[in-house]
Amino acid sequence: MLIVGSWAVIAGLFEIFAAFRAGEAAGTRALFILGGLVSVAFGVVLFARPGMGAITLALLFGLFNLIYGAWTFVQGIELRQTGKALQSAVHERTMA
Repeated sequence: MLIVGSWAVIAGLFEIFAAFRAGEAAGTRALFILGGLVSVAFGVVLFARPGMGAITLALLFGLFNLIYGAWTFVQGIELRQTGKALQSAVHERTMA
C-alpha cells in the first residue's frame, strides 16, 4: 500500500506542476490541478491508514481511477478539438 501511496503522491505532484506549463488554457490548468489534488489526497489517505484492508484499498483505488479516467477522457476531447482546429488552420493556410 505504501508503494501505491507513493506513486499517487508523486503522480499528483507532477500533475500539479504540469498545470503551470506555459500556454495552458485556464480549463486545462484547472483539470491538471484537480487531478493532481485527487492523486495527492489518495496517497495521503494511504499513508495515514496503512493498516486498511484490501477491500478498502480496492474501493479507494477504483474511485481514484474513475476520477482520473474521467479527467483523461475530458483531456482527450480537448486534444481532439485542438487537433481539428490546427488541421483546419493548416489546410486554410495551404489553400491561400
